[in-house]
This record gives sequence, C-alpha cells and structure tokens, in this order.
Amino acid sequence: MNSINRILDKCIRAGAEMAEVFDLSQKTLSISVRDGKVESVKKATPGGLAIRFFSFGKSAFAHTTDTSNSAIDNIISRLTKLAKKTGEDKFATLPGPQNYKYDLDIFDSSFIDIPVESKIDYLLNLEEMALKYDPLIKKSNGVSYNETITTHTLVNSKGVEVSYESTSYNVKISVVASKKGEMYPGEGDVSARHFSDLPKPDEIVEQFASRAVRLIGGTTVTGGDYEIIFTPQAALSILWGLSFALNGENNLKGSSFLAGKKGTRVAVDNFTVYDDALMSRGIASRPADDEGTASMKLTLLERGILCNFMYDTKNAAKAGVGSTASALRHDYNSFPDIWPSNLYIAPGNDKVEDIVASCKKGIIVEDTQGWGLNSINGQYSAGINGILVKNGKWIKPVANVTIAASVEEILDGLVAICDDITFYRRFNSPTLMVKRMKVGS
Repeated sequence: MNSINRILDKCIRAGAEMAEVFDLSQKTLSISVRDGKVESVKKATPGGLAIRFFSFGKSAFAHTTDTSNSAIDNIISRLTKLAKKTGEDKFATLPGPQNYKYDLDIFDSSFIDIPVESKIDYLLNLEEMALKYDPLIKKSNGVSYNETITTHTLVNSKGVEVSYESTSYNVKISVVASKKGEMYPGEGDVSARHFSDLPKPDEIVEQFASRAVRLIGGTTVTGGDYEIIFTPQAALSILWGLSFALNGENNLKGSSFLAGKKGTRVAVDNFTVYDDALMSRGIASRPADDEGTASMKLTLLERGILCNFMYDTKNAAKAGVGSTASALRHDYNSFPDIWPSNLYIAPGNDKVEDIVASCKKGIIVEDTQGWGLNSINGQYSAGINGILVKNGKWIKPVANVTIAASVEEILDGLVAICDDITFYRRFNSPTLMVKRMKVGS
C-alpha cells in the first residue's frame, strides 16, 4: 500500500486535481486432462497497475506492468500531457472514503495448498466417473481445473484505500453422448470462492453428463404456442439480456427496454431480482467496487416493480443518483465498466416436479443458442434443445426449434418461479415457467 500511495502522491505533485491508482495481482493454476492423460499444467502470475489522472475537468488513463520509479515517472508525465488533450467531462469524479465490509469469507487457501498431483487425480477421477455415467457417453472433450488468488488494491486522492484478497475455483467438464450416429455434448462449469462449496464430483457428473444423455436424438416439433419451462441454465438467456437492460448507462442513452420505467410494474408480482455484492462466499462478492464505492445488496426489481438501475460513479452523477457500486474492471488494464456482481432472480416456492406435472403442452428448455432476450427492444428469440412434455409426461428430446416472445409476454407470463437456485456463477436463476411462447421449427 505504501508504494501505491507514493505513486498517488507523484500524480498530485504533477498537477492532478484527482487521481486513482488500481493494482491487481494474481496467482493462477490451470490443469486440464483428457482421455485419462494430463494435457497441461500452467502456473502464472498476471497482473499490473493502472492510473487515472484528472486535471481541469479532463482525464487520462494508463496502465503498466513495470512499477519501477522511472517507468511510473514516465507514465505520469504522459498522463499530464494526455489529460490536456482530452475533452472536458463535467461528470468525471471519484468516490470518497466509506465503510467497507470485509468479512465476506471470499478467501480460502485450503485447497491451494494441496499438491498438484492430488488435483490431477481429482480431475482424472471426475473424467472417469463421467465416462462411466451411461453407455451413451462415448467420448471426453476434457476436464479442467482453475484456481486463482487475486489481490485488489485501490487508492485515490479523496482518501479511498481498499485492499483485499479473494480466491476462486472453477471446474469444467465436457463429455459427448453418441446414439445412432448422432452426438450431443454434456458440458458446463461451476465456480466457488471455497473449493469445498463446489458440487461433489458425482453431482457435477450428474448435472452435465445427464444432459447429454437426455438430449441426444432431439427432433423438431409442430410449431405453435407452448408452455415453456426454463431450467436454471436456460433461464440465463433471460437474465443476461435483463442485466444489460438494467445498466444505468443504457438507461440514460435510452438503449434499454426498461428506460424511463423506474417505479412501474414490469413483471408479475412475485418476480424479484437482486445484485448482491455482499453475499457471503459469493463468486463475485467484494468489499468495494473497482472505483472504491462500498458494496451493497441492490434490489433491482421487487415484486415486479422496477426499483433501480446499476450505476458507476460517472453515470450516477449524470443521472443525479448515487453510485450502486457497480463498477468492474475485467483486468488491470481495463477501464471501469458497469457490470453486475452476484446477479440473481430470487427463488420462489414452486417445485420443479409440480410444474412439469401441470404442463399440458410444453417444452423444458435446457440449452439455448443465440442472444436470447434483446436488452434494447425487449424481444426474445433463441434456438433451443430440450424435452417435449405433454400432460405432465416427458415425451421426447427436442432440437432444431426456436422460441420467441416479447419481454412483456415473458415477465407478465411467469406462472411459476421455483426454489432450485444455486450460486455457482455470477448470474443465477431458479427454474422458470412461462405461460406461452411461440415455437417454430
């Protein structure tokens, strides 16, 4: 922290009215296996430092991996010149010091200390279990493991000083089911801050290998109106588009189907969406965002009412509201951008087995292709793979069809929100049931 504060002091002495220094360092381990053999083991220590320099209503940005005194002096010299050439931005500002919640339990080194050989054995066992899951599983496209220790440090001239460590563990699996010359992949990944929070190997296999077995041999169905059941994975095609519609910058530009609708009802009254950066052990939890604004649990929609948009400091100033701590840097060399943390649709009380039993003519959607929900015009369209259901019974796998509807038909047509949510990604949803969507072959 002392070395970063010295860089900040140099910025101020060079004429900055405001300045910010962001440092990101990582230690990563990646392992992949395939067909019972190790494909790769890679260790890396990526990271670097970025400076934002504000002068006379103008700003400049630079980043580096060289933190020697001479390199930093050269960067600051360039920043003073760049800041004079950029356009004035009356909304450019930085947050001041705040109270940060550090007890989020987002650091766990227990599995990092396990020998690499044990982690390889874990992956080989996982792959073997997947290949033995069902006779239709004929091939492995590989299993991989990634662990990361990240240290975030941010200081600014207004008195912000934030520093914290976090860990993340990620396991990916890809196997292929084959039947009568047709193939279908069962693939996906899960992530957690603590390795012990990941699903057990048999649960990972069940989640992804079973999908390949269920969906192999899918065929088209007659077009028309169908009840649609989105599994948690498929429901992300709705939540992903919704996240961009809830972006405060998009709202200000009018490039969101939710623009101008704050305080109005936009969904059924049991539909609630949170972005919770304070979730204990959450995969995207953090004490502060990447501008230094204290993290919060943000209610975006509550019981169908649009309550908030997500804002960083600059766009919040434009909108005349406070930042929602939604600034994220995807790496040390990237500019802060509005992005969710742990974004999720709040679970309901419905049971998956009950809504399937109630389905007269519908499709359980398990995989989607294409954008899904368009955040600008609110139209949903995607290719899907899933299971045809009639009178509560599974009939056959479905493939090569599309589903479409307006966002109003989806959010006003939600007839069930289930209780089966898990939190293995940044975006999460329970199973959802929509009363009617258009299916085309």
